[in-house]
Formats: sequence, structure tokens, C-alpha cells
Amino acid sequence: MAERSREMIAYIRALLNPLDTLYYAWYLFRTENIYKLEHTGQVCYLRKSLNDKFDPSQRRIYIGNGLLYDTLYIHTEAEAQRQDLHTEAEDGTLWLRTEAETADTGLDFIVYVPQEVYSNSLYAVKGHIEFYLEGGARYSIMIIN
Repeated sequence: MAERSREMIAYIRALLNPLDTLYYAWYLFRTENIYKLEHTGQVCYLRKSLNDKFDPSQRRIYIGNGLLYDTLYIHTEAEAQRQDLHTEAEDGTLWLRTEAETADTGLDFIVYVPQEVYSNSLYAVKGHIEFYLEGGARYSIMIIN
């Protein structure tokens, strides 16, 4: 009788094993979907989700403004708006930049990632960003120096 019950238990376990595997896969899928629903394309949530997935220990990924430099306008005397210029030796050096450096780059934000994340999982980062991306938003991915 004992041998028959061991065989029956082994048979029942063999029948339940695929069901257990299926439940575990469903549970992981459900957990991932709940996580996706809790996060949006807002900068703080996007940065958090990127760090959670691609840089969980050091959390170096951050999101910056789409413009690399602020635009500075120099006015004529007729416009009566004063802007003092300094030489390089004086404090408060004013850097003049080209239009390409200060103009609208066409980007809404820039995602800065470490070199190893960029080289190992660039397409996964792009896919993650595009999942949360608001319609029409433009971005670029750059390496942190």
C-alpha cells in the first residue's frame, strides 16, 4: 500500500508541475504589469524606472533638459537692455555660443546613462523609454562622463 501511495503522489506532482510553472509565469507577468501601471512618463517616474531596471545599485541614470546651453541674447544700444561683457581674465566670463549650440535642438529631454548601460543595453533602454513616452516627445540618450 505504501508503494502505491508514493506512486500516486509522484503522479499528482507530475500533473501539478506544469500548472505551478504556469502560475509562476502569470504571477511575474502580473507583477510587471502592475509596476508599469504605477509609473508614467513623468521625469521622476521615468528616472526611477530606468534606474530600477538598468542601474539598481548605483542609480546613476538621470534626465536633463533638451537644451545643452541657455540662450543668451546680446542687445543693441537702441534696445536699451544692458548686458555687460567681460574678458576671459575677469570674473563672470560670458561665453558666446553658436546658434547650433543654443538653438532648439529638437529634443524635449536627454537621458544620461553610464557607459556600461549604453554599450550593453542601449536598445532595451530605448524600448523602456518609448513605452512610457508621451506622444510627440523627442529625446536622446547620452553617456555620462
